[in-house]
Amino acid sequence: MPKKPSAPLPALAQPRYAVILAGGSGTRLWPLSRTLFPKQLLALNGELTLLQQTVTRVLGAYAPENVWVVTNEEHVFEVRSQIRAINPDLDSRVLAEPTARNTLPATLLALERIVSLGEVAGDEETGAEMGAEMGMALVGVFPSDHLIADQEAWVRSVTQGLDLAAGGRFVTFGVTPSQPETGYGYIERGEALGGGAFDVVRFIEKPRLEKALEFVQSGRHYWNSGMFVFRVREFLAAVKDFEPRLWDWWADRAERPMAQGYAGLPNISMDYGIVEKISGIAVVQALFDWDDLGNWEAVYRLGKKDADGNVIQGDVLALDCRDCLLISKGGKLAAVGMSNMIMVQTRDATLACPHEGVQRVKEIVALLKAQGSQLVENHLTVKRPWGSYSVLEEGQFYKIKRIEVLPGARLSLQMHHHRSEHWVVIAGTALVEIGGEERLLVENQAIDIGKATTHRLANPGKVSLEIIEIQSGPYLEEDDIVRFDDVYGRVKQGNS
Repeated sequence: MPKKPSAPLPALAQPRYAVILAGGSGTRLWPLSRTLFPKQLLALNGELTLLQQTVTRVLGAYAPENVWVVTNEEHVFEVRSQIRAINPDLDSRVLAEPTARNTLPATLLALERIVSLGEVAGDEETGAEMGAEMGMALVGVFPSDHLIADQEAWVRSVTQGLDLAAGGRFVTFGVTPSQPETGYGYIERGEALGGGAFDVVRFIEKPRLEKALEFVQSGRHYWNSGMFVFRVREFLAAVKDFEPRLWDWWADRAERPMAQGYAGLPNISMDYGIVEKISGIAVVQALFDWDDLGNWEAVYRLGKKDADGNVIQGDVLALDCRDCLLISKGGKLAAVGMSNMIMVQTRDATLACPHEGVQRVKEIVALLKAQGSQLVENHLTVKRPWGSYSVLEEGQFYKIKRIEVLPGARLSLQMHHHRSEHWVVIAGTALVEIGGEERLLVENQAIDIGKATTHRLANPGKVSLEIIEIQSGPYLEEDDIVRFDDVYGRVKQGNS
């Protein structure tokens, strides 16, 4: 794990909070990254996932009780599981968007928790009911899917941003570009503010290669890191001025639950919603190395290379290959005579493209979506709060799964309208409830669950329970689940 900074953040008069955004579902790293298991949940450069690296970094500068993590309902259990491995105290500080609505609504969701900590009082500037102290509170917003080296340099940059934000500035962080990257947004800097900070002239979204080269050569442009520091008061004033629908929803929060109306909010990012419209925004030149690992070329560029310039992960056999990224997460990947290629293999999909074609992976994902393919959504192994399941084989009227239930965990009490199931225990002890009656099963014992029969599977033991489940019926999708009771508080239909 990264070390804590040698010098903590300065003791400012204003309280300060961190919001980690972990709800993205990016698929530019397909087939490894999927909608239900995106890149922030992956370990791409070591043992820790990008989310775990972000949490470790933020906890080196912020007290755990001042950190909030925002994800969505599809990822919340895996996010909590990964965060518990870093700091169990953060488990209760994970917020789930009812529906994915991008970074600006997600930030407001966390801000509601932050301002609720303050004393209730009027604020003339924003019309918000919150304590004056909380209006002056400093909030840092940090994506969870970026790679950042040098913890101490990151703290120094954030410290500089806090100094500017404490005086009312909205602050972002710019990274000096090392190459003409067309997949990043850029910031053009203006007048110097001192200490490596500048006024922002404009933001530019993902330029063409010629423009990106011009920006690199100009010395006046930065990559947009997507990190922000601001005072609550200025942030809410900007929402009120530029996003009235979001403001109305926020201002009415005392009258109804935050989840109510969330699905109808604009799907809009911090950048498009308010940052690009605010006057007087400042950019701090980042002192740390940064990459958003936005495509496979970035993973290759930052990876450890062998003598032939190859980056190799997993069960790979490379013969006479040069300057390739070769990754296998399922089965043997053999490559012969390849040069400047990207090859990524999972159990159910393989991507092959030249380095210069990595930006077109999104076209592959779009085509798969148009075909209704599940390859965009899930891996063959799907994580659940109680454990996981892996699809071993499926046909038109049958599906075979391997199910793992963690010690002490249990699935929901449920039934299926269109399928029956046959369970065989291959490891551990199963507590099976069928139609209100319970039975204990051990290795090599089996049981049948009829169609439209209520049932539940639990693991009462201290080791993992593994079963083989054979489903049969005319419809075998995950939305044929009707829940009657669930210890994880999930909706009544769908997703095991």
